Amino acid sequence: MLCGCALLAGGAVLALLLLQLLRWLRADGDLTLLWVEWRGKKPEHELRGKVVWVTGASSGIGEELAYQLPKIGALLAISARREDELERVKKKCLQISNLSDKDILVLRLDLTDRNSHEAATNSVLKHFGKIDVLVNNGGRSQRSLFVDTNLDVFSAIMELNYLGTISLTKHVLNHMIQRRRGKIVTVSSVMGIMGAPLASGYCASKHALQVSHVSELY
Repeated sequence: MLCGCALLAGGAVLALLLLQLLRWLRADGDLTLLWVEWRGKKPEHELRGKVVWVTGASSGIGEELAYQLPKIGALLAISARREDELERVKKKCLQISNLSDKDILVLRLDLTDRNSHEAATNSVLKHFGKIDVLVNNGGRSQRSLFVDTNLDVFSAIMELNYLGTISLTKHVLNHMIQRRRGKIVTVSSVMGIMGAPLASGYCASKHALQVSHVSELY
């Protein structure tokens, strides 16, 4: 009887593992992400009432995050260089969620202007009193042959994608260390792990973020 139960349990575990493998083969994420999706804490439970600051929120991934976070009750600070686009994003956020006007802070931010990062951080803290999550999403891409690309382009990409992100993170991190809590999310790319044609500068900037993250772990 016990042997039969053990065989059934073993078969169930094997079937579950095979199911997860099949999901991974058909998914656009890795096994870690799939495991977190399946067994991890749910965002709607973890982020309700939390202050989330999203950079690069005027378009792309940042804009979509700005739409999804209010739906689960997160309070938002959204930043980018184009303030008019941020206001557009805020307006839609208010339409699709139960947040009020004061629950979403529009804060113009240029990541390449590192001298402004301390004041920007203080503005978010003055408005909400805390920063629970920083989402480093701001950045730019590049499409050109290495041999044809001016050195100024590489410099600008590193300044925005890498140094700007590091600078803002350091200011927010000071606050999180004082509170002894907080999370920092940095949007990277598979190009930070392996190179790709026509994007040498972009790959270098994302690789720098990957290396910085790994270095902090050790």
